[in-house]
Amino acid sequence: MRLFLLVDFGTTSVKSAIVDLDSGAFSHIRSHPSAPNCAAVAGHYEMAPLALQQRFRAICDTYYNDAGIRFEGILICSEQNGFLALDVNGSPIANYVSWKDERSLEPIDGLDTFSLLTGQLGERFKSVTGWRPGPGLPFMNVTHMGRQSLLRTPCKLVALPEWLASCCDDATDVVHDTMLHGLGFYDVRKGAIAEELVALVEHLTGVHCTFNPLAPTDAISGYWHSPEDRVPIYAGIGDHQCSVLGAGNTPRETISVNIGTGSQVAVIGWPSPPAQAELRPFFDGDLLSAITRIPGGRALAGYIGFLEDVCRAAGREPGDFWQMLHDITEADIAAASLNFDLAIFGSAWGFSGGGRIEGILEGSFLLRNYLASLLKSLVRQYAAAMQLFDPQHTAQRCLLSGGVARRLPVLSSVLAELTGYQTSPASDIDESLLGLRTIALLATGCARHCVEAARIFGQPHDGVDKAST
Repeated sequence: MRLFLLVDFGTTSVKSAIVDLDSGAFSHIRSHPSAPNCAAVAGHYEMAPLALQQRFRAICDTYYNDAGIRFEGILICSEQNGFLALDVNGSPIANYVSWKDERSLEPIDGLDTFSLLTGQLGERFKSVTGWRPGPGLPFMNVTHMGRQSLLRTPCKLVALPEWLASCCDDATDVVHDTMLHGLGFYDVRKGAIAEELVALVEHLTGVHCTFNPLAPTDAISGYWHSPEDRVPIYAGIGDHQCSVLGAGNTPRETISVNIGTGSQVAVIGWPSPPAQAELRPFFDGDLLSAITRIPGGRALAGYIGFLEDVCRAAGREPGDFWQMLHDITEADIAAASLNFDLAIFGSAWGFSGGGRIEGILEGSFLLRNYLASLLKSLVRQYAAAMQLFDPQHTAQRCLLSGGVARRLPVLSSVLAELTGYQTSPASDIDESLLGLRTIALLATGCARHCVEAARIFGQPHDGVDKAST
């Protein structure tokens, strides 16, 4: 048995599992709470650096010491648009700032940083980085913090996996391109830091940003110290790319629809992606084209939260509206008559001043219609994004992934009916864990590239995956 620890360090939870690379079988799949938001300012999303490392070490300790599992290595994926600013000694200057933080929209001397940067860069930012400008991107928030004199120069910016890899003060200080790109300073076509963006931040703030050097997928980024030995931590990768890989997507053949707290529609190596799409590094030298920040679980939580608040205001305990959402049927969705605008946060795809509910007629504003219409509006977003990528309907199939898609299996059949694509539901095992298993095969030399690695244990949508719990 060759056992490896897999960790998906997310915004709301941390998923982990043990995989045996001899059989492909999973075991000890666990979910842990993520580090809490410790921001002192309302609307900010921060996590204490020490708490993040403590959570990671506790997970490693639980498997190694409590469960007695002698894993040989650790694979990590995480959110891509969070960052930590370090001083010249490698110590944190401030808390870790999450992708959900949009402080760059706050005015400083009458002008918010997001408007300042987008005004100066225009379309140049997207053409260089591949990112559609968003107020939660580290590039925006780093500049904002620099304008507030909260950073010191030089300032090294690291993504979450880099910080976790230093949990035992034994890091190699390298970064995978899927994570470096998430910081917003990376030229996606050249595969290097865009020095013009570094220079702009320094001009506006006096802060010079530095970064760890790029490393390949099989690189070791640090070591966790077990009681007996140093266990390698491989270079962490972006959670979106990891889930697209784990769902079984193949270049130029499938469309990925990932529905979690956030959601995206993406294709690999697409010859002519739409102008709305962002570009991200993928594996094996491919680029991932994606329409991102499509309102997903975060938006559902906003509209469900209203119902829960009504219950509390009436002096009642809130009902389990998430279970009610799960119980909505295809027939309910077909008959749903309301239209929800789910873009309730500023960086959302299609944001236009906030969310709204339309089509309310007398007798129609009922709970079941509300919930069914919420799901119908959710699915329509993905159908619209898929149409932008594939107007001639040349893709072979659509593959769903993500926690929301897994908890709401009706989404698969509704999307298939709406788009006409053969649509595979989300896997029973989280796609990020499946993707990390594939990366483990690459990192340990069992395969030369991702397609070859993915074939070793089969694909979840083909019903031949050897994974087990």
